[in-house]
Amino acid sequence: MSATAVKVGRTDGRAHTQPRRTFRYRKRPADRTGPMKRTTTVLTTFSVLLAALSGCAPTEGAGKVDRSLSLSEAKSIAQKMEVKLASYVPKEAVASVEQRSTGALISCDRDRGYQWSGRTDVVYKDGASIDPQDLVDVILAAYDNQKGFQAESAPTVDQQPGVHVAGSYGAGYLVNESVDRASVQILSFSPCFVLPQGMSPSTQY
Repeated sequence: MSATAVKVGRTDGRAHTQPRRTFRYRKRPADRTGPMKRTTTVLTTFSVLLAALSGCAPTEGAGKVDRSLSLSEAKSIAQKMEVKLASYVPKEAVASVEQRSTGALISCDRDRGYQWSGRTDVVYKDGASIDPQDLVDVILAAYDNQKGFQAESAPTVDQQPGVHVAGSYGAGYLVNESVDRASVQILSFSPCFVLPQGMSPSTQY
């Protein structure tokens, strides 16, 4: 996945009302994780999301390919959802929202079916932090009984709070704090679409 990042503005979507909740702030502990552990955790988190995508109860269109969807449309859906989920992080703690401009393709069907995968990081201000369980609870409440989505708790490999939001045609989004507790990490997998002949699935899009 490309390391290129672009800053995006916050969105104030009004599709549903966000629950009012007081977040408990805490002093961020020093980062005691090394590069090896951070890399291993990212790869494990990626594997956890793939398992969640296949194991979550189906929503409308889940497990199928949206043959009317183009690559650019699938990418747009995933990136908009990343920004929407980023908006649930308390703005008082946010220094920046950094969305990667390109992502990799993941196979989801034998007949050239793929998902676009992306990532957004919500970086905290210096010294700021949030209670990740509060964030999980807010997202769970926001997508409770919302048509086209299903949300469930998805703790990280080190048993820190996380949440998985599943959408139509196999789409999935995983939200949790980064290993160094300096940001919220949002991983996305778009709805499954058909990649046209002549386009390489190994290319970053």
